[in-house]
Amino acid sequence: MDISQQQREEGVRFICDEIKHVIEEFGDRDPGSEGELKALDYMKSQLEGISDEVKSESFKVAPHAFFGWTLITATLVLVSIITLFFAPVVSIVCLVLALLPMIGEFVFYRQTIDFLFKKRTSGNVMGTIKPTGEVKRRIVLNGHSDAAYEWHWHYVGGYKLFLASIIIPVISVVYILVTAIVAIAAGNGAVGTPDGAALYMAIASVVFVPFLLCFYMFSDNKTVVPGANDNLSACYMSIAMLKLMHDNGIRFENTEVVALITGSEEAGLRGAKAFCKLNPEYGLEPNIETVFVTYETLRELEHLVIYNRDLNGTVKVDMPACELIKRAAAKNGMDLKYGSVYAGATDSAAFAQAGRRSACIAAMCPEVKDYYHTRRDNYDNLSPECLAKVLDITIDFVTEFDEKGLQG
Repeated sequence: MDISQQQREEGVRFICDEIKHVIEEFGDRDPGSEGELKALDYMKSQLEGISDEVKSESFKVAPHAFFGWTLITATLVLVSIITLFFAPVVSIVCLVLALLPMIGEFVFYRQTIDFLFKKRTSGNVMGTIKPTGEVKRRIVLNGHSDAAYEWHWHYVGGYKLFLASIIIPVISVVYILVTAIVAIAAGNGAVGTPDGAALYMAIASVVFVPFLLCFYMFSDNKTVVPGANDNLSACYMSIAMLKLMHDNGIRFENTEVVALITGSEEAGLRGAKAFCKLNPEYGLEPNIETVFVTYETLRELEHLVIYNRDLNGTVKVDMPACELIKRAAAKNGMDLKYGSVYAGATDSAAFAQAGRRSACIAAMCPEVKDYYHTRRDNYDNLSPECLAKVLDITIDFVTEFDEKGLQG
């Protein structure tokens, strides 16, 4: 694909300028908010100027459900401390109930407790540059338009306090469970006041109360981060690729190139999941080789990586797609490593779970930096160097996929 260095540099400036414009113009973009919908409409208008076909769709989302489990879990663990003093068996029941929403929502990203929360309307937008002939291949470049609610303790105290705000409540669950079992095993009964060592253990469990109360503040639903890197960088990487093709009159013979902007990723990959449900055949046609490439937080060049496992490490994505990204990176002087999303997920996981071939390119430190999911993730904290390298990799990835497909 013949795109000059000057045009590539202009592409990076376009990405940075548009990220700033979206943040300044549309304000908070939490899932299903007015700001998110306005940003999606704006991106749709941009895609209409550079695409042959543009499609938008809407879906319902409960934006506060994804981290709503923290409130339910903290409450039930607090109750389990109280019941230790008169009914240890109830403490065990409370702990089991406390873990269910966490496992459902955060570990497996299921809509476990969404029915308890108010719904909003979110959406997806897709722009397509069609080939001159029959469609035999399709590459879908993906980023999400919404921004996260701020992680309060990460903003206040950085990575160590952020980890402590999670680890100590987890330790409390284990400690209370052991205490309840000790109380029952010591012959105090499933119901009744423990004595001896079990009583002292129950009293000591009170030390966890302030940490569990702090867990209520894990996600600050009143503060929405700007989301410049996470994930407007991905949205405009996808759009910039189509813009470069349009501006240079580039159109493949048999390969579609698509920019898919998904909504409500921060609410548990809801936009990508909705896309797969609303378009059940898209990406699964037997005669069209399709690959989804998700971008995530394109900020730290030294941590640029290809995720070949996703969703807390439980989802395996498409290795031929990962290998093609690796070859494209090698052409640009980078030996990218494979990695895993050990805590959290990207839209790539949702596509893979729905049977689509997908991979993810990310550039963020596993020990998340101070900007991640905080108000510091603003347009003055972008990395043009990282964006330039990912754009170069994208150009070569798209070029090789058009020529050889995923098998290379």
